[in-house]
Formats: sequence, C-alpha cells, structure tokens
Amino acid sequence: MEEILKIFELRTYTLHVGKLSVAMKIYEDLGWPALKKYKDNIIRYYIGDVGALNQIIHVWQFQDDNSRRELWKTIYNDNDFIRFASEFRPLVLTQENKLMTAAPWTPY
Repeated sequence: MEEILKIFELRTYTLHVGKLSVAMKIYEDLGWPALKKYKDNIIRYYIGDVGALNQIIHVWQFQDDNSRRELWKTIYNDNDFIRFASEFRPLVLTQENKLMTAAPWTPY
C-alpha cells in the first residue's frame, strides 16, 4: 500500500518592530478562537526569539495540495477569521509561505 503524501505549510509573518505584543493579544482574543476549529491541520505556532525577531511562525499539515487549497478557501470565508485578519494584517510587514514534504527517512 502506497503512503499518501503529506504537505506541510510553513507560514512566517514578520511584524513591524514593536508590534509583536499587540499581535499576540489579537491572536489570543480573536485569532485562536477563529482558528481552533481547524486545529487538526495546525501542527504548532511559534514566536521568533533569537535571530529573526518580530515573527509569528506556524506550521500546518495537509494530505495534499487540493485539501490545502480547500481548507484555506474555507478559512478565508469564515467570518471569525476575517474579523481576526482585519485586526492582524496591518501589523504584518512581510509574509512568507513555504510548502514542504517530509523527507522519506523521517517518520510522521
């Protein structure tokens, strides 16, 4: 039986200097309440501490690119997410998304 390929999405938001604490509060009040319904796809959120600062980084998992696109389509049509995004997006300086697959020698 062939294993289904999983796709991982690494999303990095670099915030304007001095806005990390504001962004964290928005995530606590609006972001996580809006996104927790999709938590099966969320591996983890991280805050940059050393090196690149002022970053919120998160990793998502999907069965394939079609399921990834469908979930983001659903999220972008979620009114709770849109409310969160309207507060969060002005704090973002840059956004970087990377799609990755697991190395074949690494167990999932």
